[in-house]
Amino acid sequence: MSSPKTAAATVVRRLTRWGTASVVLGGLLALPRRTRAFGLQNLMWGAIDIALAGVTRRQDAVPKKRMLRRILLVNAALDVGYIAAGGHLAARTPSFGGRLSPTAARGHGLAIVIQGAALFVIDLTAARRLR
Repeated sequence: MSSPKTAAATVVRRLTRWGTASVVLGGLLALPRRTRAFGLQNLMWGAIDIALAGVTRRQDAVPKKRMLRRILLVNAALDVGYIAAGGHLAARTPSFGGRLSPTAARGHGLAIVIQGAALFVIDLTAARRLR
């Protein structure tokens, strides 16, 4: 069991690390054409993760333990939605009116599954520590 301040700091650190890795690896994977969609999707999620961590780090107020746990559990539920949506996109490979090739749809979908799964682990682990 940890304090809300410690839990929040841990989430911010993990989100920053995951975001940074996603930006770097996503940027590298965005260069070859066959992995471009996968790389771009990871790069974008990573940039958002870093931005969210930065905004959260600058805030002085940390929610009370119960509220922070609730926020983390809601985020974990949203992460499950990301995983499902990414899986659907990867498996169904819609063309979106011809704007997206099946390969690109698969790449975007798989990247969303990976990002959602990583965020799920980060959120759920922190929420469990607040029990």
